[in-house]
Amino acid sequence: MVKALKIEIFLLCMIILIGLAVRSRRSLFSSTQQLLFSMLGYTSAAYIFFDMIWTLSDGVSTPVGITANWISNAVSFSLFAIACLIWFIYSETVQGSRLLTSRYRVVLVALPTALVVVLAFTSYWTHALFYIDSQGVYRRGFAYMIQPIVSYCYVIHTSLHAFVQSRRVESLQTKAIYRTLAFFAIPALVGGTFQVVYSVPGLCVGIMISMLLLYIIYQEQLISTDPLTGLNNRNRFETYILSLFSNVAQAEDVYLLMMDADGFKQINDRYGHVEGDHALQVISAALKEVCSASGGFIARYGGDEFVVLQKATAEQDIMHLCATINDELARAEVPYLLRMSIGYARVGDGVDTWQDLLRVADAELYRVKAEKKKPASRYARERAHACVHGGPRLSDILH
Repeated sequence: MVKALKIEIFLLCMIILIGLAVRSRRSLFSSTQQLLFSMLGYTSAAYIFFDMIWTLSDGVSTPVGITANWISNAVSFSLFAIACLIWFIYSETVQGSRLLTSRYRVVLVALPTALVVVLAFTSYWTHALFYIDSQGVYRRGFAYMIQPIVSYCYVIHTSLHAFVQSRRVESLQTKAIYRTLAFFAIPALVGGTFQVVYSVPGLCVGIMISMLLLYIIYQEQLISTDPLTGLNNRNRFETYILSLFSNVAQAEDVYLLMMDADGFKQINDRYGHVEGDHALQVISAALKEVCSASGGFIARYGGDEFVVLQKATAEQDIMHLCATINDELARAEVPYLLRMSIGYARVGDGVDTWQDLLRVADAELYRVKAEKKKPASRYARERAHACVHGGPRLSDILH
């Protein structure tokens, strides 16, 4: 009865892992990340399969039973170490680690796994990691601990690295991914501990839960991402601004920048919608370049409209940020002029809700756009007047 329950758990975990591996190939991640994630799913499923064979053959003293026991253990020992190595490479790839920048380093990283594989398949003669006694029962070898030490070192190292990275980055999306990578190992470690202590198939359940959680997090990121620009979409922006205003102290010194591209319709009409899409991608790249380093939350609001939530202690910093965005766009290698009209509003001074913030920033944006449409001579006089009386206005820094 207990063995039958274990087999059912093994099969359930295998089906879920294979399903995740197949689904991950549908553009969840970059091509390299797709490959690594699916490899991790298939390798973990294969490990569980051979663990299941071991469960069925352990204690069977016939030649067939002993052979199946030995092969299943040799393969499962190897596959678990390989799965941990793949996870390490996947996690470090997501984090942009320098550890994997050359083949030489990759070979060095893989050497401990190669050692485990060699020890596993030579244990028939050496009894290093395990051996099968005359009754067909699996026994641990004298060097058994090498395999869990190697495997868990991969996982613990990359988890700690991801945790440190999550504390450094400002982007909420990146922070969420790094935190998921950091805590990925916990279900597997807990499940593995239960398996060692209570002889239950906890490790396979832990691996399945970890991969399922990671897949769900990436699905949430996919739903919240604008497919054309890779920025946060409007839904993600509204969720974020609601959470921001749920804590009054957190919303202090926050500015909302609302912007849209000048003459975007003309770009579409003259160069076509494909080039129009490219223009939006150029704008999003410029916003990332200028705003991401300072922790700005960037989103595509709709069409050619973008929003940025940015903390700043002084309005001059925001004015400088607006000018820098257009300076960055001026360097874009496109056959037309890309410029943004930008309106902004600050939390405080009567702007106490997220609805007020959106309304004031939107009104300022349309004021800026209206001023740009005025005759050049009149507009120049008003700019000069603004510089004499009260300093530069937002519209001044955008020209």
